Amino acid sequence: MASSAPNLTSAAVHGVKWTTAATVITAVLQIGYTATMARLLSPAAFGLVALAGVILRFGSYFAQMGMEQAIIQKPDLTRADIRAAFTSSLGLGALFAGLLVLGAPLAADLVRQPEVVPVVRVLAGGIFLTGLNATALSLLRRRMQFRTLAVVEVVSYVVSYGALGIGLALRGYGVWSLVAAALGQNLLLTLLSYAAERHDLRLLFDWATYRPLVAYGGRMSAISFLEFVTGSLDTLLIGRLLGAAALGIYSRGWMLIGLPVYLLTTSVSKVVFPSFSQVQADRPRLRTVYLGSITLIAALVIPICAGAAVAAPEIVRVMLGPDWTAATPILRVVCAAFALSMVTMFAGVVCDATATLTPKLWLNLLYVVLLPGLFYGLSRYGLPGVAAAVVLGEVVRTMLYLLLMRRVLAVTVAQVLGSYGPGLLIGGGVAAGIAGLRLLLPPGTLPAVVLLGAEMLTGALLALAVAGGAPPARLRQVLRRLLGRLHEADAPAGRLSQLLAAYSARLARLDGEPAPVPTPVSTPLRRPHPALLSDPETELV
Repeated sequence: MASSAPNLTSAAVHGVKWTTAATVITAVLQIGYTATMARLLSPAAFGLVALAGVILRFGSYFAQMGMEQAIIQKPDLTRADIRAAFTSSLGLGALFAGLLVLGAPLAADLVRQPEVVPVVRVLAGGIFLTGLNATALSLLRRRMQFRTLAVVEVVSYVVSYGALGIGLALRGYGVWSLVAAALGQNLLLTLLSYAAERHDLRLLFDWATYRPLVAYGGRMSAISFLEFVTGSLDTLLIGRLLGAAALGIYSRGWMLIGLPVYLLTTSVSKVVFPSFSQVQADRPRLRTVYLGSITLIAALVIPICAGAAVAAPEIVRVMLGPDWTAATPILRVVCAAFALSMVTMFAGVVCDATATLTPKLWLNLLYVVLLPGLFYGLSRYGLPGVAAAVVLGEVVRTMLYLLLMRRVLAVTVAQVLGSYGPGLLIGGGVAAGIAGLRLLLPPGTLPAVVLLGAEMLTGALLALAVAGGAPPARLRQVLRRLLGRLHEADAPAGRLSQLLAAYSARLARLDGEPAPVPTPVSTPLRRPHPALLSDPETELV
């Protein structure tokens, strides 16, 4: 087990590199796509698609029954397991797609938006496509083939949203341009993922094979559904009480910070889940990786959220246009919720990787009971009140997960909260720097796009100065451990090697230690790609 540590670290870092590259590209494209579509479509069009998305996610969580996570987490995966996962995903995807087509009018009555019925019925085809591609995508993640996944995701997004979606919007198709883009991406994901991972397509009906997958996947599905409910209450409440136009404003304000941060943290979690699953039996090592992961992500996400909160007026004006100023307070409030979300994300992944699902299920049930009260109590204050309820709810969920991690990993609350320290320090510097720039260059003195560019540059330089020049002690520990594992596993060559060596030496000096002396490292043997052979069904893959 010890010998596998460097290889796993290297694979995880390479995975984060590719998923982050795909995330950054997709986020940039999404920002450009949203800025373009916001000028071509009305807020009501975005609101209808947002409502349809909530209704569709209701079925999608049960359509998969957690089979994707089950075949990633299962320590010993067989060919029969793969066939069972594909059979269930395909059958349930077809079933729930059909149910959503038939039940669309009932869902429309729930949200009091009859215009959403045809949108839901057409988008229901995406659930069937998800059933087709879920197994291939999960196998790629289990085998940590994140370079392939990155290519598949970026290509499908560019073609579907950049070409199909914008092209149809320019031709006046309105809300249907958004629908076509979503379906096109799902179709391309299906075709490209299977081209990369040609798993067995034969159906299998054997309960002995299904039993362990369903035991894990069923609880995962229930947990995912509860998380969907709590994550969608704001959308449902706004759509029901305030209408599609208000929902469009809220969803665009949420998207401006939510999408890049969500994509970033999700791309990391895609790598962390299979990585955590491989070391699920080594709790001390898992505890160290858990705390280090929070430290690294907090040091990245909190400064982004802090800077976005201060620069919110320019972000909204540049990205959405002058007609969307009502989204500015939404953006500022939601930034606080995403700054808290790292604890819940990584704690949730730890529960998934260690199959600690029953306590996680009860935690989410409690959260479902508490959150509606917050929404209804604060909804009287309009959109900012609903956004504030999201923040308070995230605080509650964070505390619940802190208590759960004490049981699962024996970590203290102080250890977890201390992992936020570097991010808070860097975030405070970024916010103060951007606020100072706004005092020197108040809005109106420069074009909004120029001021936003200056704010982004100021925040980036301040973050790099702190994190790169003199990172806080806890962050230094995590960075030194990470760089050491990378050197053991796969020492880079050329200029990058020199830069990393210089950075490692600087971190050592900051800790009062002599700079490490680089030693030649032989390239370790790589594990062969696990091929699917033509042996009996119980052969491990």
